[in-house]
Amino acid sequence: MSLSQPHKKGLGDLPYELEREIFELTARAFPEFAPQLTLVCKYVQAWVEAVIYETIVLSFKHDRFLDTFSARPPSFFARTTRHLHIATGISHSQARKLLETCTSLTSLTCWSSLLTSIDELSALLSSFPYLRRLSIDASFLWNPVYPPAIDHPLFSKLTHLEVVNPPWWFDWTPLLALPPLTHLAFGDLDAAHAAEPCNILEFFARALESEVPQLEMLIAVSANEQFLREVEDARLGQNLKKSGSEGKKDERFVCLSSYHSPLSPLEFWKGVSRLEVDFWSQKRSEWEPKQMIQYMMIIETMQG
Repeated sequence: MSLSQPHKKGLGDLPYELEREIFELTARAFPEFAPQLTLVCKYVQAWVEAVIYETIVLSFKHDRFLDTFSARPPSFFARTTRHLHIATGISHSQARKLLETCTSLTSLTCWSSLLTSIDELSALLSSFPYLRRLSIDASFLWNPVYPPAIDHPLFSKLTHLEVVNPPWWFDWTPLLALPPLTHLAFGDLDAAHAAEPCNILEFFARALESEVPQLEMLIAVSANEQFLREVEDARLGQNLKKSGSEGKKDERFVCLSSYHSPLSPLEFWKGVSRLEVDFWSQKRSEWEPKQMIQYMMIIETMQG
């Protein structure tokens, strides 16, 4: 049966595209009820499942999803999944299978040390032609034997890059050779990162002054008091060259105490799964899950 012109069976007289928007909006707003919506009919099932599995978050308990993942054909996730967030430990085989299967990703978070070599990482990254946002543990990029993999062709396409747990001794200047990069973040940082010979604060200053790439946001994630004092002393966030006014704050530079701050981890990942908030959200402190009344107002507007 064609999904473009389905035969309606008692779902009302709403225009087909409006009906689809309502089901998709409801599935995003109330993901806990989305599985029930898949029981309405076949074409609604296709719409809703595309929403359910568009974003996959593995942050806490995820056994149920892994069972579903094993039961579905790989082509389903290759076609459907756009955002994959692996923020907790899973097995090497599970991680590799996920990354091999979800080839249409536009954003990837991979914090667990899952892969065994730089060669393995490079081979998997090559299968992501659409990837533009990457949050990755630094251990993926190198080990004591191999140099960082920043020269991999994938990095030349990224617009958003977060490096988690970077070593204090590495010079990140090669990142300034990535023209598309607009958003850059590092965490978790401590006092050693602000010491010579590779003071990351000096790199931050160069990055903020750079014309190509021209950053729109630079984030430092740290709860270390000494590092934060060093940031204050370095006057980062006061981009005098671009502002033209001494002491004017450069809004592009942001310090966060944690990746989820000021939300709790649970709230943060809930917002991510709903596509209502992400790591780069500038107003995440104002985020609250939309309530039923708000979605009803949106639906009424669509009908009008």
